[in-house]
Amino acid sequence: MPPSAPDTSAPALQRNACSLPGGIALAAAAMAPALAVVLNAPAAAPAAGGALPLSFLLAFVVCLLVGNTVVTFARRLPPSAGSFYAYNARGLGAGGGFVTGWLLAFGYAVLAPGLFTALGDFAAAYARTGLGIEAPWWCFSLAGLALVVGLSLRSVRASVRVDLVLLVVELGVFMLLAGIVLYHVGGERTLAGFSVRASPSGWSGVGVGVVFGILSFIGFDAAATLGEETRDARRTVPLAVGGTLAVCGLFYLVTVSAMATGDLSDPNPFLALARTHAPWLEHAVALCGVACLFSCFLAVHTTTARIVFAMGRDRVLPGVLGRVHPRWHSPHVAVCAQGAFTLAVGLPLGVWLGPGPAGAYGFTGAVGAVAIILVWMLGGIALIRYSVRAGGYSPVRHIVVPMVGVLALAYPLWAVADADDAPGQMYRSYWVPAVVLAWLVVGLLVYLGLRLKAPHKLRAVGSALADESTPPEPTRIA
Repeated sequence: MPPSAPDTSAPALQRNACSLPGGIALAAAAMAPALAVVLNAPAAAPAAGGALPLSFLLAFVVCLLVGNTVVTFARRLPPSAGSFYAYNARGLGAGGGFVTGWLLAFGYAVLAPGLFTALGDFAAAYARTGLGIEAPWWCFSLAGLALVVGLSLRSVRASVRVDLVLLVVELGVFMLLAGIVLYHVGGERTLAGFSVRASPSGWSGVGVGVVFGILSFIGFDAAATLGEETRDARRTVPLAVGGTLAVCGLFYLVTVSAMATGDLSDPNPFLALARTHAPWLEHAVALCGVACLFSCFLAVHTTTARIVFAMGRDRVLPGVLGRVHPRWHSPHVAVCAQGAFTLAVGLPLGVWLGPGPAGAYGFTGAVGAVAIILVWMLGGIALIRYSVRAGGYSPVRHIVVPMVGVLALAYPLWAVADADDAPGQMYRSYWVPAVVLAWLVVGLLVYLGLRLKAPHKLRAVGSALADESTPPEPTRIA
């Protein structure tokens, strides 16, 4: 057995532990649709202004193009916990696969510290205003992190069930409020949000809004990271990806359109709409905001741990990260490593920049979005190359659509590089591309080091795919 080959005698991720509803629940929870309404949209509002609905519509179209890439690879390749890491390795080779994994793991991992701070901030605010309890935000953040790590260490069954319950409640409450608001304001004000004239800085502001719109869709591909744990993955994963995009895309268009009719300068515009149009929903909206942050935190942690696990299993990251718990069948070392990273980055960043949309959350969210946009662009190129080499492809679906997707994703990257600091923003806009570029340079240096000193490790990039010949286990979850 070559030194880089995965140890097939070691415990593996649990087969058939997740079904279609579970895949949609994890992906939608990673997207955290309610979170986009309470954090991402306000973070984009200074630049996009009243054109927020247009920004989210464009982000939805772009993500549909990216979804085509995920669906095609998920149907044609055996499932892998690495998702784009494994897909791009097949289309771009070991170098492309390594760079993809390097960016993808970072893009998801860096979202967690921002969620860690935002969860504490929202929970502390609700405790103060709703319960009369004064406590610093980091107390709630630490409690949330402990619960996330505890659930993630158990079988994925526990995490997905929690995400599914919270998701149904959140979507119901937020859609109810959005419907009430749109009924009161009428169609003319609603449609005004789909005009670029509603943005104070024109197309540049809309472009920044698209970045935060794409951030709101990040996670729709999370179902692919559960491929090794999903029943009938080649059918279930594509359905979960498509179902998540459809459900959450509709949710965004309705709720962000409602938000754009209100006062976008309010720290929590959607909660302000509840006070104005449906005071009896105010507490429910506030609680759903906290619940959504927790479910997103849990889903992002689960997803990141599996990407890191896949790279550790291939030995391009330390091999210890590729271990599986013998009883719970979870990537327990990767789970704990991600928890330690979240704490080490999130706590000081939250103290320094503040935990809100204009501080730590906005900064880490923008950094993560840029890194994952680069991964998606590489995925489109990988699909074109893989399709041409494999043969039997559709010129439109496998060449034209991914090419348009790559070109469309270039626009929000330009908007980030060209963005000015927004009012009240606690970080400099140029920090975002600078951090991603620095991480990419480090990754290229690591890649060159592996190529010179351990080329056998690079040959294993993306090679560990599920053995679909293994008989399915009887366990199944929602």
